[in-house]
Amino acid sequence: MKIVFTFCLFAMFAVSSISQTYIPITNNMVINSFSNIKFVAGNYEFSDSPADGVIQINGVQNVVLDGDSCHVNGVGKVGYMIKITNAHNIVIKNFDSVFGYKYAVHIMNSDHININGNVFCWNKVDSAGWIDVWANYTQALGGGVMMYQCRSANIYNNIMTKQNDGVALYHCDSINIHNNDFSWNTSYGIRMFWTDSCNIYQNNCSHVNRPLTDPSDCAAILLIISNENRVEYNDLSWSGDGVFLGQYQQSNIPNNNYFAYNECSYSPHNAIEATFADGNVYKHNKCNYSHYGLWLGYSFNSVVDSNEIIGNYQSGLAVDRGFNNTISNNLIKNNPIGIELWEGSPATGYTSFHSQDYPIHNNIFEGNTKAVSSINTKHALINNNEFNYNQQASLFLEGASTSDTITANTFRMPTGYHIYNNSANAKYAPGNLFFPSDTALISAKIYDKHNNAAKGEVTWQPATPGSPVLWQTLSPCDMAEPASLWYAYPETGYPATVKIPDSVYFDYTEKKVGAASVKLITSRGYDLALNYRPSGDSLSRWLLSDIDTLYFWVRTIKQPQYGFQFFSIRIGDDHGNYYKYTASPTLLNTANLVWKQYKMPLSGNSQFSRSVSGAMSLDQVNYVEIHADTWDYGFTLWVDGVQFEPCSPITGVYPIKTDDGNTLINYPNPFSVSTTIVYNVKTAGSVKLEIYNYQGIRIHTLVDRFLKPGAYEVEFNLSGIPDSEPGIYLLKFTSLSGIITRKLITIK
Repeated sequence: MKIVFTFCLFAMFAVSSISQTYIPITNNMVINSFSNIKFVAGNYEFSDSPADGVIQINGVQNVVLDGDSCHVNGVGKVGYMIKITNAHNIVIKNFDSVFGYKYAVHIMNSDHININGNVFCWNKVDSAGWIDVWANYTQALGGGVMMYQCRSANIYNNIMTKQNDGVALYHCDSINIHNNDFSWNTSYGIRMFWTDSCNIYQNNCSHVNRPLTDPSDCAAILLIISNENRVEYNDLSWSGDGVFLGQYQQSNIPNNNYFAYNECSYSPHNAIEATFADGNVYKHNKCNYSHYGLWLGYSFNSVVDSNEIIGNYQSGLAVDRGFNNTISNNLIKNNPIGIELWEGSPATGYTSFHSQDYPIHNNIFEGNTKAVSSINTKHALINNNEFNYNQQASLFLEGASTSDTITANTFRMPTGYHIYNNSANAKYAPGNLFFPSDTALISAKIYDKHNNAAKGEVTWQPATPGSPVLWQTLSPCDMAEPASLWYAYPETGYPATVKIPDSVYFDYTEKKVGAASVKLITSRGYDLALNYRPSGDSLSRWLLSDIDTLYFWVRTIKQPQYGFQFFSIRIGDDHGNYYKYTASPTLLNTANLVWKQYKMPLSGNSQFSRSVSGAMSLDQVNYVEIHADTWDYGFTLWVDGVQFEPCSPITGVYPIKTDDGNTLINYPNPFSVSTTIVYNVKTAGSVKLEIYNYQGIRIHTLVDRFLKPGAYEVEFNLSGIPDSEPGIYLLKFTSLSGIITRKLITIK
C-alpha cells in the first residue's frame, strides 16, 4: 500500500506542475494526456445513451479533473459522466454532484486512479428484486464508481449513496477505499468480484438494503472470489448482510481475508456471511442483533476471535459442514443458540466436507438458550470457556458427535443442563469447574446414559472444586428488585421490521412497588422467557408446599394490531421438571400502558391452567419464568412485585402472624437508611434477631438476650453495616416458639 500511495503522490505532484486549464464541461469531451482541468462551476445536463462517456479519458496519462461547484445531471440513468479506458495516473476530485447516470464514473483497464472528495449519488437505483451475486461486470448494476481490471487506485472522502452500488470492483487489485460514505445504497456499499489485495477501512456502508424485498442478497460489502483483502473499522450495520463472502466451486485458492473492528450489527440476514470460504480471519467485529451473527456454511480454516455476538435471532455463529475453524475469546450472549455446528446434506461438489475439528476456547457464553449445539460434528475441543446462566443447555451434543474433549471450562448454573448428551457416543469432560460444586446437583445437570440407556456416558469427574452451594431457601418478597438476575431467553425467531436490541434491566422510574421493576424490550417476541434467578452464585430452592399463590404486577406496550398471542408462567426445579400455567393473552393485552396485578394459584384454575412436565413438585422450586409471545412483532414488558405470598411492598405494612401468635413486621419497607422492626414474644426465653445478606452470611445481630412475653421494637440502621448496598436482606427472628424469617428491602 505504501508503494502505491507514494507513486500516486509522485504522479499527482507531476500533474500539478502542469498549468491548470479553466473550461466548462461539454458533451463527448475528450481529455488528453497531461491535462490539469478545473471545470467552470455550474449546473450541467448531459445524457449519455451511447454509454461512451460525457467526459472521455482513453489511452492517456497524467490527468487531473477538478469538478468543484459542478452539478451534472445524466437525466435517464444510463451511460457515464466520466469513462476511463486504458489510462494511467488519473485524478477525479471535488465534483459537487453527479447524478442520473448508470455509473458516475466507469473505469476499465487502468491503473493509479485517484478519486476523492466527490458526491456521486442518485445514479441508477433499483428497489426490488433479487440480485445475482455471481454476475460479472457486464451485468453491473449501476451506482457511483465501477472499475474493471484496474489496479493501484485510491478512493477516499467521497459520498456515493442512494443508488445500487457505491463502488463496484471487478477483477481488480490493490485498491485503497477509505473514509467514504456508501450508506443507504440498495445493492452494495462496496461490490468486489475476483478482486484481491485491497485495503478497505473507515467507510460508512450502513443501511444497504432494498425496502421492497428482504434482504435481496444486498450487503454492505460483497466479496465474491476475492482474496487477501483487509476490511477494518467500517460501519456495515443495518444492511442485508454486513459482510457477504463466497467462492462456490469457482476457486480453490484460500481467501485469507482479514475482517477486524467492523460494526456489522442489525442485519435482517447475517452480520457476516461467508460460504465455501477458506482461511478468513474475523476479529473484534460486532455481530449483534441480526438474523445470524456469523453464518459460515462450508467455511474452513477460519479464525473467529474476540468478536461481540449478542442477541441474534437464530444463532450467534452457525456453521454447516465446516471444519478446522477456531472460535476463541468471543462474547456470545443472549442468542437462541450461541454456536451451532452441524452436518447437513452435502452441496454438489462438497460431499467430502464434514463437520469436524473445532477448537472452541476462551469464549464467554452467557444467557443463551443453548450455548453450544454440536450435531453430527466430530472432534470438538471445548476448553477454558465460561458458560454462565444459559437456559436449556450449556452444551447440547447430538448425532454422530465423537472424539469430543471438554475440559477446564467454567459452568455456572443453567436453568436446564450443563451438558446434554443426546448422542450414543461417550463424552470425555473431566477437570471442569462447576458452580456450585454439589456433586448430586452437578450429576442432575448432566444428561447421559444415566438418564437414558441409549445415550453415551459423560465422564465429568474429577471436577475442579468450586464454591459450595449457597441456597436461597426463602422466596424473595419481590423478585423484581436488585440484585436479582433476570435473563430473556429467546426461542427461534425472525427479525422484525424495526430492530430494537433485546434488553433486560431494572427500571427505577416506571415501577409499581419497591425500588425498581424489571423491564424487557424486544423486537422478536417468539415465546420469550423472562427468567428469574438470585444474584451471585446462589441458587433458589424454595419450599412452596404451604404457599398457594404467585402474585405479580405487569405492564406492557403491545403491537397495536395483533398484540400478545400467548402468555404462560413456568415454575421449575433444578432437575428439569416444571409446572406450566397457560393463561389468556388478554391478561397482557389489557395491561397495555397500565399496571395490572394478577394472582395465580399454584394449583392452577380456569384462568391459569396448569400442566406438568416431569416429576415436578413444589418442595424445591428453582426458578420462575414469564413467557410472552407476539408472533415476532416485538413488545415491551415490565414486571414487578413478583412474590409467592403477600408482603409489605404490595399490601402495605401489616403484622405477619405465625401459628403460635408471634408477630414480626418492619416499617418502612422498602427503606433507604433505617427501618423499625416490631416483634412480639409469646413465651419467655432466649430471643435472637439477626440480619443476613442474601448470600446467607450473618452481618449483624440486633438482639441476643432473654425476654419476657410482650411487644418490642428495635431500629436497624444501614449506616452501621460496613459496605452495605441496596438490595434484599434477611431478618431472622429466633425464639422458643420457633424461627421466623422475613425480607428487608433497601433502596438508594
